[in-house]
Amino acid sequence: MTKRQASQRIQRNLDKTRQIGESVYMEVSPRNRIRRLRLFGAFILVGSLSLLDGYASTGVSAQEHEGEAVRSAEASPSIGVRADRILREMSDYLKAARQFSFQADIVYDAVRLNGQKIQYGGTSFVSVRRPGKLHVEYKGDERQTQAIFNGRTFTVHDVAGKVYTVTEVPSEIDSAIDKIFEEYGVSVPVADLVYSDPYSTLTERVESGYYVGTHKVGERPSYHLSFTQDIIDWQIWIDAGPRPVPRKLLITYKEEPGSPQYSATFSRWDFQPRHSDHYFEFRPPAGADRIEFLPAGN
Repeated sequence: MTKRQASQRIQRNLDKTRQIGESVYMEVSPRNRIRRLRLFGAFILVGSLSLLDGYASTGVSAQEHEGEAVRSAEASPSIGVRADRILREMSDYLKAARQFSFQADIVYDAVRLNGQKIQYGGTSFVSVRRPGKLHVEYKGDERQTQAIFNGRTFTVHDVAGKVYTVTEVPSEIDSAIDKIFEEYGVSVPVADLVYSDPYSTLTERVESGYYVGTHKVGERPSYHLSFTQDIIDWQIWIDAGPRPVPRKLLITYKEEPGSPQYSATFSRWDFQPRHSDHYFEFRPPAGADRIEFLPAGN
């Protein structure tokens, strides 16, 4: 394989990323990128539910619905007071952390031309050190990749393909992720969680949101919230304990054929990870070739 062919191959993979991919990739059409997830945004949900329909289907009483529909002065448009408070608490908790790491077990749909859905999965390991270091590893059914940001450069490594690409980016995580998306069409998995202000990122394009109930994710009681946007719906479950971390995210791409879904279950949260500076530096393995990071559209 020539370097040009290798470059075209990895770019095809990068073009699949579209936002919350598995640690860098998930197939969705360009028009349905979650706009810098600005999701994840990185999170999202199901169908065009009206609040009343939502309550009827989940068993929430009309009285609870009434209270949830009231907006506070600070809440985003059409987000219920309780849902807004819970989402803000989660965001503030992550925003206050200088560093953290977590595991995301991912399941996503790929829709074939005949309409058949094929489900794939994988696991992402994400480590953040603010303001300028990020390390993501993904191991899944379709690929194995790494994404590493060291405060100067952003590297994407296709482990199986034995190729990697590097580009210079701004020194802080938010700006680095923005550049990668805007110039190369690549989104970092669960990007909304690693931004400095997850709440602003998540609610940027939200049209409505409400509190569904308290439901378990595994054995963890979690606050279940539901939000709608123009081309996606998303749901997020936030731990009901003293540490309001995300426990699950479900996104439905409602304008895509077959309405494929993306689900991530979060675990192994650690707010004192012991990673050295070397962990956030990419060292090319023997036999790996460096290729060009092509701009979006090339």
